[in-house]
Amino acid sequence: MQVTTTNIASQASKAARSSQEKNFDKAWQRVVNQQKLNDRFREDIQAFSLSTRARIQDKEQAYMDAMHGACLHLLSFFSRKSLTQWQRQTLMDWVSQYLEIMQNSPFGSHLNMEPIRQRLAEAWAVIDPGSQHSSGYRADGLEFGDFDSPMFDEDDPLVEDMFQELFAELEQADTESDSEQSWDEAGADEAFFQQQRAHEQLRQDESRALKQLMKSSSMNRLFRKVAGILHPDKEPDETARRDKNRLMGELIQARNTNDIPRIFAFYAEYVGQSPLKELGQDLDGVTQLLERQYLYLCDQKERLWDEDPLAGALYRRFHRKTLAATQRAINKHLQETGAQTSALQALPQEITSLKTLKPYLGLHYEMLLQEEALDFL
Repeated sequence: MQVTTTNIASQASKAARSSQEKNFDKAWQRVVNQQKLNDRFREDIQAFSLSTRARIQDKEQAYMDAMHGACLHLLSFFSRKSLTQWQRQTLMDWVSQYLEIMQNSPFGSHLNMEPIRQRLAEAWAVIDPGSQHSSGYRADGLEFGDFDSPMFDEDDPLVEDMFQELFAELEQADTESDSEQSWDEAGADEAFFQQQRAHEQLRQDESRALKQLMKSSSMNRLFRKVAGILHPDKEPDETARRDKNRLMGELIQARNTNDIPRIFAFYAEYVGQSPLKELGQDLDGVTQLLERQYLYLCDQKERLWDEDPLAGALYRRFHRKTLAATQRAINKHLQETGAQTSALQALPQEITSLKTLKPYLGLHYEMLLQEEALDFL
């Protein structure tokens, strides 16, 4: 919708205003179009999330159910006297990993986690009295024990080999290169934070400018003229009064959120003429703000999937350029989830005694050492 007006007194002022009006029209239209793109993208994310969640929900909940059952089964072995210290802690870390997955999954909300949390807390209290585990299970982010933990027995040959490899790699490292890399990383971090602060400062400055503009006499005239037309008290028809109540609410919301393009759109639609004449001397300032608003909306589009973390995660995970590719991605995930569920469901039949449990514990123990080694490096 164009909002230019040609009702200008002299030819000289008409020529001067024409350039301003064209710039204003261009800036406003870009904002309106980008806002429509953002709104449509937001709707696409939500619609895709709903349809995808409906497809995978049953499989995901079955996966969570199987994991919950596996946790309870594994915990039943903790009190066995023949388990060593490292085996007990490995067992607890194994269950802790599963619990973290269930707690972070949107498909695990139907499960009762309290029995697992309680038994884990009691088990950690036995393994390491007085530690953070004994005071209650860490539900806000599970981490493996550090190198001072009882899990890492210095006499264990696996641990000894691991440290020998670590020290050999560290001795071969170039100290100066590592130092330079650290400085480079620190500089990159500082540059990133400076950019974030500058971006936030710009948004605050623009917000203040918008608020000041909204208080100007020209914007007040725009608002009052539209409000006078939409005021529901002047409408005798009940249905029309309800519509005007809704529109009046949207107009007030646009004023409260400094949504200038929305107010312009209301003015052009219900007053039936361009808002340029009412803006007067504020026109150039409004145009500049609209240009920056357009850039902000472009940046906002890249962050829309963070508004709803689950919807955004599903969109990122499964959405593809074509419907066929999207279906393949979802089908592959369903197959993988089904296989993982089957493995968890088979766990109680495969682990029926300490003899069958201990090889699993050895495997998890080795994986844990590798992860700790990578974190240390």
